[in-house]
Amino acid sequence: MKEQPIVTIMGPTGVGKTDLAILLSEELAIDIVSVDSVQIYRRMDIGSGKPSSEVLKRYPHKLVSFIDPWKTYSTALFVNDARKEIALADKSNKLPVLVGGTMLYFRSLLGGISRMPKADQSVRDEISMQAKKNGWGYLHKKLAEIDPNSAKRIHQNDTQRIQRALEVYRVSSKTMTEWLERDKGSELLKSRKVMQFAVAPESREVLREDIKTRFLSMIEAGLIKEVEELLKLEPMDSKQSSMKSVGYRQVCQYLDGKFGYDEMIDKAINATRQLAKRQMTWLRSWKNLHWVNQDTKVSVDLIQKQLSHNS
Repeated sequence: MKEQPIVTIMGPTGVGKTDLAILLSEELAIDIVSVDSVQIYRRMDIGSGKPSSEVLKRYPHKLVSFIDPWKTYSTALFVNDARKEIALADKSNKLPVLVGGTMLYFRSLLGGISRMPKADQSVRDEISMQAKKNGWGYLHKKLAEIDPNSAKRIHQNDTQRIQRALEVYRVSSKTMTEWLERDKGSELLKSRKVMQFAVAPESREVLREDIKTRFLSMIEAGLIKEVEELLKLEPMDSKQSSMKSVGYRQVCQYLDGKFGYDEMIDKAINATRQLAKRQMTWLRSWKNLHWVNQDTKVSVDLIQKQLSHNS
C-alpha cells in the first residue's frame, strides 16, 4: 500500500480552516484530525468553535471531544494520539489532514518533541513568588530581555507559559527558543512527505471584525450557560487549565464578578485577537508553507493541484 502524504491546514482562529477541510473531504478520501487544544475537551463546544454535532456526524473529526475538561492533556500526549490517528488513516488508505490553530501541537508533531528540562518545582515556586511581588507583566518583560522570540509568542497574561519559559532558562541556561531550534526538523518532516497549507485572512481588519462577530455569536448561542454548566461538574472549577482558554477565561472571570458583561465581551474579543496575532507570528516564520485564501473552493482546487503535482 502506497503511503499517503500528510496534509496540514493551519491558520489563525476564525479564518475557516474547518470549512476548507470539510469541502476537501467532498473531493478526496480523507481523515480529518483536529489540532486544537480546546476542542479536545468534552462539553466545551460553543467557546471552542467546535463543529456542530450534525457536522461531526457527517464529517468525523478525530481528537475532538475525547477528554474530560478537568483532566490535564499535554503536547506529548497529543503527538502520541495524532500519530495513532495518522496510522489509522494510512491503514484505511485515506489522506491524513491535520486541521487547527494550536501551533505548538503542529510544531511538536512535525518537528518532534523538544527535550527540554523537566519541571523544577523549586524554580517554579521562586518564579511564582516573584510574580506575586512584581506582577506577571514584569516577568514578561524580563523574558523579553532573555528570550525575545518566546516573549513575542507568549501573551503577557499567559502566566503558565511565561513561567515555563523562565523556568527552562533558569534550569538549563538555554532559552526556550534555543531548545526548539535544536530539535527542529526531526520526526515527521524527515520521515514523511508533509504538505503544509495555511489559510490567510483577507486582511488584518477583516480578521478583527470576523473575530468580534464570531465571539458575539458564541455568546448568543449560549456560551455563558455552557460555562455555568461546566463549573457545576465535579471536580471542575475556574482554575482548571481548560477554563484558562481564551473566551472561557473571560466568562469565568465575569461569573466570578471580576468585571461586568460589556467588559467581559471586550476582553474576550481582544484576547482572541491577540491569539490570532500570535498564531500569525508563528506562521510567518514557518518554512515550506503554502498560503491559501479564505475562498474555500479556490483553496481546495489549489490543494488538489499541489497533491497531484507531488504524487
